Amino acid sequence: MTLRLPNSFSCTSRTAVLESEDPIDFRPLAQPGLPERIAARLVTRRFLVTRSHVRSTVSGDHTIDFSETLVKIPVRVGERSHLFPVVTYVDHEYSLIRGYLLGFHKLLAPPAGDGDRWTTRMPGFDVDLRAEGDLPGGEADLPPEQSHPFLLWTDYAVGEAHSHGLRTLTVERYERQRVGFLRPARPEKQTAANGTARVASLYEIADRFDLTGVKAVDG
Repeated sequence: MTLRLPNSFSCTSRTAVLESEDPIDFRPLAQPGLPERIAARLVTRRFLVTRSHVRSTVSGDHTIDFSETLVKIPVRVGERSHLFPVVTYVDHEYSLIRGYLLGFHKLLAPPAGDGDRWTTRMPGFDVDLRAEGDLPGGEADLPPEQSHPFLLWTDYAVGEAHSHGLRTLTVERYERQRVGFLRPARPEKQTAANGTARVASLYEIADRFDLTGVKAVDG
């Protein structure tokens, strides 16, 4: 199957804003070779976890369905705030390959069962984004991090394919179709990087967009 950008995405995602009493060190989850100026920012009390169910094209002729869980750390580079996806657990090899080329640190995870659609369990990681009902809230109540662009890191040279440095995604035709806030079924005792956190807020977004590539980030 061919892999060629631009790719179109249609997603339903739940995001938890998680807060911990003590700083959690996410550096062991990061990709090898990450610059120290970024790695030093990966010890934090506040982070986001997003579980997404996605349909995307990988070329003009092929489409894939996959699920993934992203662990995102707020970082600041220069004058701009970003979200750094320190690790992503994904269940489709084409998403993994595409993500690596773009600058995501993706690890292959087994597909979730029907009862685990909103949960992710890995060694040292147990996050449950299931909900018990709706809460009031809309676009204006989304956390500031939701609008931060991704900060990505690439460092590879294979034949004529090569990329090195900080990047962010380039996206076109973004459309947010739905936003809703949820009452978490398990607000306490969420585990990430062997640290414990609580859910400060939980929300669900349905959206679609075209991913056209990446561009360099100064910093």
